[in-house]
Amino acid sequence: MRGLRAFLIVFGLLLFVAPAGASVSFTVVFDALVQESTAVVVETPIESKSVWENGHIVTYTKVHVDRLIAGSAPSEVWVETLGGVVGDIGQQVEGEAVLRSGQQSLLFLAAYQTGYVVTARGQGQFPIARDNAGALRVKRNLHPGALIAPRDTVVARVRAATSYAPAASPAADVLDGKSIADAAAEISGAWRRTHASP
Repeated sequence: MRGLRAFLIVFGLLLFVAPAGASVSFTVVFDALVQESTAVVVETPIESKSVWENGHIVTYTKVHVDRLIAGSAPSEVWVETLGGVVGDIGQQVEGEAVLRSGQQSLLFLAAYQTGYVVTARGQGQFPIARDNAGALRVKRNLHPGALIAPRDTVVARVRAATSYAPAASPAADVLDGKSIADAAAEISGAWRRTHASP
């Protein structure tokens, strides 16, 4: 009887935790990530709610903006991500940003409807953690989904819009391991280039 109960629990979990399928994205180039963003912030999630929308679970997370690095955003914003848990059913979307309560991140945000989304999904989220010396560092997202090389058209589009040769390095390579101050300096420089008035 105990074996049957364990089997039914495991079977039930497999039945109700539905993966949303594989996700393949182009690697985002640093300047393109900055250009497509409305704001770049250091934030801490403070509450979230998940709901069903069009047959998928969507999570809305309220984040506190601890530091505004570029662009403009209020002190608290709602960020929409795909996946989450509603009742007994959960959906996980590979490559999506995951905002956990109390876990500080550097986020690239794009205005969307009444709130924001993370620009380039998981590639626009950089968790912040202490290194061995106790200093806060920006880390690459270890779960950005399957990535393929960036399209040449992305680099060409940035070049056409800004009349300069954009940084063609992946955003994760540019920011990984940097202090918040150094990451902010990189982002501010790219923001001036990509958001300059024509």
